[in-house]
Amino acid sequence: MRRGTLDIYQIVRVILARNLEIDPDAIDLEFKFHHFIDRLAEHRQNQTGYKDLIYYLEAANIYIDLSETFQLDFFADFTDLTCITVADLILLIQSKLDNNSLV
Repeated sequence: MRRGTLDIYQIVRVILARNLEIDPDAIDLEFKFHHFIDRLAEHRQNQTGYKDLIYYLEAANIYIDLSETFQLDFFADFTDLTCITVADLILLIQSKLDNNSLV
């Protein structure tokens, strides 16, 4: 992993860990955080008996935090995908940053 990509990886890990309230060391490149969020929301819904969408706020918060941190707008880039890995995020962020530096 090149230097810039490694820095992005560390930032993404910290943001994901903070939003999901888990240890950053649990997040590797193949961490499927959408799957994790779905299971977390399902668990919370089963515990409370409510089927509120509020339990999916982690996903929105992650994208908002990443967008603000990297000053990028990519919230809609993954809306059609059900399983996103940390590696997917890193590649997208790196490509957008590379494209922005060309402008």
